[in-house]
Amino acid sequence: MPEPIVPRLGVCHRPDGAANLREVYVASQGVCEVVMLVRAAVAAAHPDVMRVAERFFECHLLPERGYGELVASLGLRGVTTFHDDELELADELHAAVTAPASAAVSPAVSSAVPSVVSDAWDKLVQRRLLKEHGLTQVEAVPVEGPEDLVAGFAALGRPCVLKPRRAAGGQGVAFLDDERDVRRQLGLRHGWAGLMLETRIDPAPHPTGPGWLGSLVSVETLSTRDGRVHLGVLDKLPVAVTRGAGAAGADAVNVQGDILPSCLPEEQCRAAEEYTGRVLGALGVRSRLTHTELLLTAAGFELLEVNGRLAGHTARLFRLLDGPDLVAMALRVAAGEVPEPGSAALRGAAAGVFPTFADRAGPVRTSLRRRELRGLPGVCAVDELAEDGTPKSATQFRMANVTLRAGDRPALDAAVAGLLRVLEQEMGAEMGAGLGAEMGAER
Repeated sequence: MPEPIVPRLGVCHRPDGAANLREVYVASQGVCEVVMLVRAAVAAAHPDVMRVAERFFECHLLPERGYGELVASLGLRGVTTFHDDELELADELHAAVTAPASAAVSPAVSSAVPSVVSDAWDKLVQRRLLKEHGLTQVEAVPVEGPEDLVAGFAALGRPCVLKPRRAAGGQGVAFLDDERDVRRQLGLRHGWAGLMLETRIDPAPHPTGPGWLGSLVSVETLSTRDGRVHLGVLDKLPVAVTRGAGAAGADAVNVQGDILPSCLPEEQCRAAEEYTGRVLGALGVRSRLTHTELLLTAAGFELLEVNGRLAGHTARLFRLLDGPDLVAMALRVAAGEVPEPGSAALRGAAAGVFPTFADRAGPVRTSLRRRELRGLPGVCAVDELAEDGTPKSATQFRMANVTLRAGDRPALDAAVAGLLRVLEQEMGAEMGAGLGAEMGAER
């Protein structure tokens, strides 16, 4: 019997995305034939990655311009990406390969439009549109030069956050408390194009669970042409901010961990999902997986940002708990299918923990070894551990990157607390301070 024909799906790839080459390959089996679409500049910068990609996938290099005819010839059902920097390219190509068939092909293909709102992943566009819909209290203005920063800070008042309109991982973010911080940005920041300034909202402590939880959650959502399914609400460790430690005057902003499922009361989880659904509806999001970050405040939830792709680490946590394969789901929905997330409850609780050094100066000083961490209760994997004598920057200032699993959330919380104690004791350092009132950064 011949093998069933699976759709060909383009993936705009770049290293350090939410799904690596191995994860994409495994998830695509029986789902689609992945065709890697890589910008020529990205391929030139990462030849080792391309050598691996070419062993497992059909690969095509995209020049800066004039790639439309090439992509149109590949017979793709759709295009997606797992990297924030490639969202606009993937959306452009997806629209191009699906639009010609819209009049003659099944609705499953023709309706697989990534987003109705133009520039939906621009944070300033998000803020302004959601403000119009009454879905955010944050005020935001564009910043394209030093004079815009001065005028914007005077108009919005303090405190504020200066950040790129299109970036992830806290890159380029600076927290501004007063005019001294503004003057510092004027003296140190080099690039001004594509920035925005927004007001900061005071967070509220996580209402339940251990004290080391951060004041934010995320909601992972599958949006199809038929509706939305919220796949899970995750708690977070505090986002660490080191003032002035980023490039060109920016602060260093680091996520420190994800925990599935959230220990928020059921009614608050449902409220987070309902609010997220309204945000995604206002942005016209459909036919994709999204990762929405929400701040906990005294008045309820406030949007931090919407990411138009799968979040890093999240798919791994779902797999550990026998949940849906989020990478495969992202591929299916981009190919025009309506994937079924399943109704089975997650089995247990899982966390990815990657705390940063509070003090970035000096080399790592520790006798801790991976085997010691692997022997701790609940630890499933140790992907990374800062080694004695190496610069802390070698691990991007992370002490370790550890995955944990337990039968329920209380047992997981105890395991995470034990891990944090060991890291702080054996590394001779404390975990990076949480954002607290500085909240406003994003992943």
